[in-house]
Amino acid sequence: MKVLRHSVDIAVPFEKLCAWADAFEEEFVKWSPYHLACNLYDRSLTVGSKVRFYEIVMGLDYDVTGTITESVRDADHFRYVFVSDKKTAAITFEGERTPEGCRFIHTEAFGVATPIVGPIVNFLVFNVFFRKKANWQLIEDDMVLDNRYLEQILTTGIYPERIPVDQLRASA
Repeated sequence: MKVLRHSVDIAVPFEKLCAWADAFEEEFVKWSPYHLACNLYDRSLTVGSKVRFYEIVMGLDYDVTGTITESVRDADHFRYVFVSDKKTAAITFEGERTPEGCRFIHTEAFGVATPIVGPIVNFLVFNVFFRKKANWQLIEDDMVLDNRYLEQILTTGIYPERIPVDQLRASA
């Protein structure tokens, strides 16, 4: 199993990060010029809600559907976990209040954790069938960039400029 994690401290009130999360379906697309679609089919971030994320990074299409399996929120913290329909990826978006503002934590986990079978399945999935898309450095770089964009959005209100889809596809 491969786990990538990146966090960013943002000097704005935690409530501002929560407002961004509350508008996630709209904010996801505006968050990064690589994000093309986000569908919250139940219009909520509650457990059991179906979700679709679609982005193109370095010419690679990542179009993933799944279900929210964890949805926690209180006055100082939120955590939303999305698991892909194929059960090979989990994406976690987490926010927490800090003395200086807030922290956003973005985690992406890939693979099967089952002992014995997991390593075999992971090898086949990541090294044989989907080797091009299992580019861990590319995915991690995209997470870091997403967090930089989020900090910019929350501190300045400025969203990154959109990139035309044909240009995104040609950037491989």
